[in-house]
Order: sequence, then C-alpha cells, then structure tokens
Amino acid sequence: MTGLFNGDLRFIANYKSQWQNVTNAYKTAAGQVDMKLLESRNNTILGGGILVAHDKAGDLDFTTNVASLNLSVIKALDRRGDNYVSFGVQNSFYSQRLSYGNIVAFDNEPTISNGVSDKIDYWDLSAGIGWFYAYNRDNLFYLGGSLFHINEPLVSFFERENISTEGTFMQRKLVLHGGADFKIGRYSYLKPTFLFMDQGPHREITLGSFWKYAKLGKSLNTRSSASIYFGAWFRWYVEKDLVGSDAVIASVRLDYQNTLITFSFDINVSTLTRVSSGSGGPELSVIKILDLNRKRRRSSKVKCPAF
Repeated sequence: MTGLFNGDLRFIANYKSQWQNVTNAYKTAAGQVDMKLLESRNNTILGGGILVAHDKAGDLDFTTNVASLNLSVIKALDRRGDNYVSFGVQNSFYSQRLSYGNIVAFDNEPTISNGVSDKIDYWDLSAGIGWFYAYNRDNLFYLGGSLFHINEPLVSFFERENISTEGTFMQRKLVLHGGADFKIGRYSYLKPTFLFMDQGPHREITLGSFWKYAKLGKSLNTRSSASIYFGAWFRWYVEKDLVGSDAVIASVRLDYQNTLITFSFDINVSTLTRVSSGSGGPELSVIKILDLNRKRRRSSKVKCPAF
C-alpha cells in the first residue's frame, strides 16, 4: 500500500504499549513517510517510502530497531481505474540487542559463554500483492497477501559461527488481509476488515469493522472536511491443538481534512486476564497527508481508496 492514497506525501506515526500492568512488557514506536515517485500515462504508479521503528520489551531491555525501504507498483487493469493491482517489496535492516547484566538468578549466578554477542544485525526481505476494486463511487473491496522474512535471516545471539540448532532462523510469516467500504445510509458507511497471520506453529485472526459518519462526504474518493469512526474487532489465536480468544479491540477515529487520528485499546479476554485485569494496551496513530498538486492528481485515473 506504499503510495496508495489520495495526495502526494503521507506521514504516519504510531505508538503502542502492551501489558504494562503485568510486567516490563512492550513499548513500540514507528514512523513512516511515503509518496508517489512516478505516475505514468498508462495508469501506473510507482510508490516509495521509508519506515523506521523502535521496540523494547522485558527485564533484559530486549530492543529492536528497524529501518525499511518500501517500493510499490500500482497498475490499473481498466481504463477507468476502478480495478487495479499493486505489488510491493520491503527491504529491512534490523539491529537487536539485550542486556545480560539485568539477569537476576535466585540460586547460582547465570554464566554467559565467552564470545556470545549482546547485539545482532541482519537484513530481511518481504513482499506483498494487493487487488482493489471500486464497484461504484461509494463501494470498494480489497484483498492482499504478504510474505515476510522471505530470506529467513539468522536471528540467534548464540552460535553465530556454527549453526546447528533449530529455531535459529526467523520463520517466514504469511499475512492475508482484506476489507471493504460500503455506503449504508446517506451519511454513514461500514468498513469491515479481516487480518490473518501465520508464522510457524502460531496463527492469529482479527475480524471487525469501523462505522463511519461523514455528513459532508460525497464518495470514497472525496475526503470530507470531517468524519468520525467507531469500531470494534475481535482477535483470537489458533495453535496446533489449541484455539482461544485473545482480545476485543475498541477504536475511535477522527478525520479532519487531511489529518487522520486513531486511538485504539486492547481489552484482554484470554487467560492472561487473571493478572492483566483485562487491560491489554493503548495505541495511537496519526496520519498527515499533503496535497501538493491537486490538478495533476485529478487527471489520474487510478482511484486510490481512503482506508
């Protein structure tokens, strides 16, 4: 979805914390900028973007920093630009570290072998494809699939020179997602979405929808001066011999001109509720779109959806 928006330049910022009242858990911050690098006369768009993210978790301060270069090609399949596909590639550089000095042992002090690193770096390759179809001015469907960690990078802090154990390499992750935008009333829309992730023995499914109220909205391709959304999703997990519920996600979003602000909160409903008291974690997302050349964009036949 790099470059897939109505505008010329998009800035995205995200922050999320998870299970802070249970342990020294996850804190994640991410920032991204993307744009349309080239628009050709045959309804093809080349998109590019940069993503940076920082994550820290646990008593050992396990820290992940990542910088990604994203490239996409968006191609209209008809002259009107109602039906089109996109292909994207993500090249990422990861740097991870942890603090062995934070280990607390109740019996004997832990022994860390000589030569074991407290920092690793690796390159990661991912790719994805998407299909989008605008049935009419007010109804849109999309489906997508991505494969992460295609090159299965080495992620172990141990045995960097002599790899002989299982679980040393990052397992590939398959992601399937999709959604729609339906006009159900004069000023209201439904925006259902689903997300399926599969990595090794773990599977996760998220399903839900936004309800959008936009009194000034005319179509999917015309952003009103102000819109408000309320949404809820349910997330559950599927293991080899185990299926269970994980969380209910409540979300509210406000679009004001070309600024989109979303606040979500995970309500934990798994067995972890015994210690989390149902508190999963908050997430804040801010998106700013700059519209620098409206005249040129109006001439484009590719109708980018407003997600």
